[in-house]
Amino acid sequence: MAKRQVSTATRGAGKKSGRKAQRQGRLAGAKRFVREVRAELGRVTWPDREQLQQSTAVVLIIVLLLTAYIAAWDFVFQSLARLIFL
Repeated sequence: MAKRQVSTATRGAGKKSGRKAQRQGRLAGAKRFVREVRAELGRVTWPDREQLQQSTAVVLIIVLLLTAYIAAWDFVFQSLARLIFL
């Protein structure tokens, strides 16, 4: 029985076409993902200007209050550390 000879060109062509198919598959998947994201963003209920301003004001007030709270405790512990170590 004679062995079947496969040329190197035939072997390489199979690998290249497989890689190309994978690349095209990934590209198609990325395009589908972007299309679905755009569709989903179209269904989102976005806040109007007044809601956005109110939410921003609430966040800023909370941040300022927490900053003052942490600064107060920092001052207390700093004072205690000075009493103990100095």
